[in-house]
Amino acid sequence: MKSLPDKIRIKDIARLANVSTGTVDRVLHNRGEVSAKSREKVEKVLKEIHYQPNIYASALASKKRYTFVTLLPESNDGDYWSDIKKGVDQAAHEFLDLNISVEQIFFNQYDSESFVEAIRSVLRLNPDAVLLAPIFKEQVIFLAEQLNIQEVPYVMIDSDMEEIHPLAYFGMDSLQSGYLAAKLLLNEAAPNTEIAVFQVHRSGNKGSNQTELRIKGFKRYIEEHLPDAKLLPVKIYAQDHVRNLEIIKEFFEQHPHIREAITFNSKVYLITDYLTKMQIPNIKFIGYDLLQKNVEALKAGKVNYLLAQRPEIQSYRGMKALCEYKIFKNEIKRKNFMPIDILARENIDFYLDFQAI
Repeated sequence: MKSLPDKIRIKDIARLANVSTGTVDRVLHNRGEVSAKSREKVEKVLKEIHYQPNIYASALASKKRYTFVTLLPESNDGDYWSDIKKGVDQAAHEFLDLNISVEQIFFNQYDSESFVEAIRSVLRLNPDAVLLAPIFKEQVIFLAEQLNIQEVPYVMIDSDMEEIHPLAYFGMDSLQSGYLAAKLLLNEAAPNTEIAVFQVHRSGNKGSNQTELRIKGFKRYIEEHLPDAKLLPVKIYAQDHVRNLEIIKEFFEQHPHIREAITFNSKVYLITDYLTKMQIPNIKFIGYDLLQKNVEALKAGKVNYLLAQRPEIQSYRGMKALCEYKIFKNEIKRKNFMPIDILARENIDFYLDFQAI
């Protein structure tokens, strides 16, 4: 083979294959028509010289445009899902040079019909890749089937599902977090203790996928260590505060001896406000997520522990994985667990000082 420069250019490959530079360009970027004979000549040279393309430069130079879609719950500033959105926004900003546009679709996490309509919006966009939070299990299975038919890669965050096969999952090990929550909450509990489990009602669904997994892990600990303990569900409503106060008042009138309580979602501050208004003291309480209001409740001693899962990092790395797979053709690890951070009044300030993507 003729001598080659250290940096191989398209014209060097064209010279070796005895074809035009345009033919080499079309073969390298898989665009336009190339005769079988010319393609074979170019591919033979590429193999002989062990050609390694600069994938990033190729992506920058490519005229192909990609649409990445995110499917996430609606949120307000300071909510758990607003932190998820921050990670998406940062990734979207970094993707600008790669001709990737990010379309964000939102739904009401307490209404399955809202999720169904959001799915329709996602599919209408004909996405090249999707990042989603699988709040409603049955509907997510339907969406996954549609994406699989269209060969669209998708990444899940916040909770995982074994029933489907996403490209990757980024988030907490929900089963393990439920088990850990029980261990923290019940380490000094009586063998026959009763535990209040606060759950937010969702229209058209028994509960979120993540909540179900956390409860499963929680129950596993009880089965192993406190088989005589009882879980007592307390169903509250996201926006109906008057009704919630009545529900909690009636619940504690019927169960005045309860000393342990948990919520498996981020509504910690809401429940502590209710307990304070109802003057229900001495409740050991655990919840999830690092909302500012939750942090305030933690510092005030109204909640004993928060379990946090780094939402911005989940969404940022999920978006990055889709880019790595779709644009750069890299293999992606299926399960990517975030640390389960145990936060108490004694360590919360140190933790907040070191949060970063």
